[in-house]
Amino acid sequence: MTETDATSLADEVRLLVEMVIERAAPWLEGLVSAGHGEGEHATADCAWCPLCAVVAVVRGERPEFAARLIEHLGQLVALLRAVLADRWDPEHGFHMPGFSPEPKPQPPSPRVQRIPVRWRGEVA
Repeated sequence: MTETDATSLADEVRLLVEMVIERAAPWLEGLVSAGHGEGEHATADCAWCPLCAVVAVVRGERPEFAARLIEHLGQLVALLRAVLADRWDPEHGFHMPGFSPEPKPQPPSPRVQRIPVRWRGEVA
């Protein structure tokens, strides 16, 4: 994979995450307005609650978390592309690069072989 491919892949992942965030933002805002975040951990910098982390990313309050998330997603997609490119052969199913399976054993030959015998003057 070249650096250009990795850059375009990171851009694709970034666009995908932004689209998911854009679609999930109203739902997450509804959760926050319904009372999540009130109580003993109701600070603006709640670091342990995954929902607060997602809401903070949607609001743009934690760009380092979003950058790290995008980086890991990009690496995951790059890994999946590499695995599928190296190990997938549609005609033979999954295989490992450089691996060739042992040939299937041939059925044992019979102990007696039939040989057709013709006389010299005989026409077949």
